[in-house]
Amino acid sequence: MRIESTTAPISIDRSAVPAVQTLEARLLAARQEASQGKRPDPEFEHLYQLLLAMEGQGEKAIHEFLRTLRGADGEAAAYPTAQALMAVTLQVLVRLKEQGLEKSQLYREVSGANGLAFAVDLFVKGFMRDVFQPMGDEAWEVSEW
Repeated sequence: MRIESTTAPISIDRSAVPAVQTLEARLLAARQEASQGKRPDPEFEHLYQLLLAMEGQGEKAIHEFLRTLRGADGEAAAYPTAQALMAVTLQVLVRLKEQGLEKSQLYREVSGANGLAFAVDLFVKGFMRDVFQPMGDEAWEVSEW
């Protein structure tokens, strides 16, 4: 008994398949792209330029500006939570450091705004912990149902 295949052999065109790149080569290409100023986020670029113009106004002014900044739709907050504020201020701090501006007044102000956002986040988390995990006589472990 003989079994015959009903499918034809598949031929692969090797010229259409992209060459395999090592992880190191891809990382090097990404670093070169970033160092050449090709930043993929135009919204961040715009925010960064606005913050550069705010140098000297103080950390509270920068924090308030970021807190009240509106998103693309014009109604929702661009950074609605303290964690979002911390993330964007950290991103700005990294960018300032990349440009060698870690000794500038703006770096200190953005760092202060990051500290304010951290304090708000810490307060909210502490409040939520107290609400949902009361201690002492009000703890759910000791309360009677």
